[in-house]
Amino acid sequence: MFLVNLRKAIVMRTAQSDKIFTVEEYIKHELTSERRHEFVNGQLFEMPGEKDINNEIAGFIYILFTTFLKPKNYQVFNHDVKVAIPGGNKFYYPDVFITKEEKNEKNRYIKYHPEIIVEVVSESTQVTDYVDKYIDYTKIPSLQYYMIVEPETVLITVYERTETNEWVTRKYTQLKDNVQLEKMNVSFTLQDVYK
Repeated sequence: MFLVNLRKAIVMRTAQSDKIFTVEEYIKHELTSERRHEFVNGQLFEMPGEKDINNEIAGFIYILFTTFLKPKNYQVFNHDVKVAIPGGNKFYYPDVFITKEEKNEKNRYIKYHPEIIVEVVSESTQVTDYVDKYIDYTKIPSLQYYMIVEPETVLITVYERTETNEWVTRKYTQLKDNVQLEKMNVSFTLQDVYK
């Protein structure tokens, strides 16, 4: 709990301003901003820059999902498209996510029905990805898998929604380990991610 409170204290100091934004103001702001911001309860939090290794790993995962899931009519997004958390007061930019959500005017900038979300952690996002975003992402009814990828060591954590709406966790630590996302009929080795 101490780490969560410490992280929140640090994040609060990095908010864009004391101004409370509406969702409409937030979307308009993001369209003209040079930097991306996540939206939490009316406040904007600037997204930190990422290391090249984080970007490469996210890219490899994007390519894997595009290869396996585009032919099955999934859309694959990375970095610059937001995901809405139920309740309408939080929007995040996952590193990679997939959805079958039909495109329309309402969801051009924000998607509401992701089925897989992937976050590649960094020092500044580790607590957020493992705690806050886990809590928020698992509230999304359509989400089947939440994957957290450690870039500096070989570790992928996969959270999977069960048929009874509970979440089970699997951890993969060897390059030869095979990650199976059975609901999507997708499997890949950690070697595919940590090239």
